[in-house]
Amino acid sequence: MAFPGIISRLHPSPVPQDLALQLQQGQHYRAEAFLLPEAMMALATEILPALPERISLYLAQEQAGLALRGHDGVLQDDGTLTLHNGQHIQLAQEPGQGQLVPESGLREMGLWLEAGHRHFICPAAVQPVARAILNIWPLDPYLAKHFLLSFTPLLDSATEQDLLAVLAARQDIATPQPDWVEVYMKLEKRLHRTYLDH
Repeated sequence: MAFPGIISRLHPSPVPQDLALQLQQGQHYRAEAFLLPEAMMALATEILPALPERISLYLAQEQAGLALRGHDGVLQDDGTLTLHNGQHIQLAQEPGQGQLVPESGLREMGLWLEAGHRHFICPAAVQPVARAILNIWPLDPYLAKHFLLSFTPLLDSATEQDLLAVLAARQDIATPQPDWVEVYMKLEKRLHRTYLDH
């Protein structure tokens, strides 16, 4: 199984329904893998059995007694994502070095794409847009850069609350949303339908 292009970092939330919503929407938008941050490690035993076989689970730290599948893995202290089957991918420090771009690098996605990177950690809420841009890049880098001009400023100003609000907005599109969410949802609608499957 190849390493996913986009690894969707789950969002910690005090609302229990938010986790189910993230997993449900991730499957709907064909997430390839979820990254469980340290703040959510206690949920690993609940999440892993709920995932279909095609979606990998990557952990921010080792979890004793958790029976990982071959394509699941753990982020190591040395910056390597190691899968249970022995495959590994190195976390990048700067464009052109390493392979897996950390979430902080997503704000400069264009620079990383130009340097040849094709694997990114991304907040789960905005995975559809990041995935679509990654799909567009090999076909039309200029079009991908055009969409990045809208996506990058959104990422710069996003809070975790904004990202969680996107999950709720997808559930209830009729309810008025905060400005950030409205702008993001318009971009997602433009990109997702046309480019997600390229």
